[in-house]
Amino acid sequence: MSNYTHEHIPITAEICRDGSLHSYYKQAHVVDIESLAQLINNKKLYKITTPIYPWKQLHLPEILSNFNLTDDDHNVLMYAESLTAAELNMLFQYHKVAFGEIAPKGLDFFSGNNSHNIKNWNSNYTSWDQMQSWEWREWFSLFYVSWIQEWLQSASQVPEYFLKIKNTDLLFDTENTINCIIEFCGLTIKPELDQFINNWLGKQQYIVDEFELLDQIIDSTITQRPLTWQPISIVAEAIVQQRLRAVGYEMRCDGLDTFPTDSRTLYNLLEKY
Repeated sequence: MSNYTHEHIPITAEICRDGSLHSYYKQAHVVDIESLAQLINNKKLYKITTPIYPWKQLHLPEILSNFNLTDDDHNVLMYAESLTAAELNMLFQYHKVAFGEIAPKGLDFFSGNNSHNIKNWNSNYTSWDQMQSWEWREWFSLFYVSWIQEWLQSASQVPEYFLKIKNTDLLFDTENTINCIIEFCGLTIKPELDQFINNWLGKQQYIVDEFELLDQIIDSTITQRPLTWQPISIVAEAIVQQRLRAVGYEMRCDGLDTFPTDSRTLYNLLEKY
């Protein structure tokens, strides 16, 4: 917003190749208890804070309780309305955070400290990165449905004075959604915003393409229609595995480190239950 509203001083920030704006170091980007403490201890007053949720240690209501928010603040919540919308958000995290252009965090971003789950695969494992690819995919396909529930519940966990924005609206109704946020914050738009939106949307398309491919993979596999595709991310593979499970199909995935790239091969790995 800094570059495209009259009230803020422009900053230097380019859209990265991965579609993120991680070329700009966000001020007061609170992601855990440690960064919260740094914010509280810093005497500098930030006009904008961008906490994420949930943290490993805290859930959204507990996080917000540290900010002493009032209805005079311009508080915006980004949330997912459905499981599918949350899955889309996970793909953005994979491509921009886990394996993004700037400071990639790897699969540790998703795996975290789930050592108790990891040891269920092999008692000798001490870290998630000792898992085989098929084990990690299977684990994540079972794990993420409960993990993303906080994104689904958050809209009911904040006061009514929050502006609540769906992640899908920001992506698929971008201009109206950004205009809504700017108006809510009491700012005025510069005309250059239109060009930025077009550039930004163009760099998100590769993730949207992968997201839309997942339904095609599932439909073609179940109905035994021929379809081939280029390899997809392991998070996308886990989503396919979870969606197949949700409609009554388990994959024989033991040892399947390389995920199929055609519907016939994938179908032959399925068992109806």
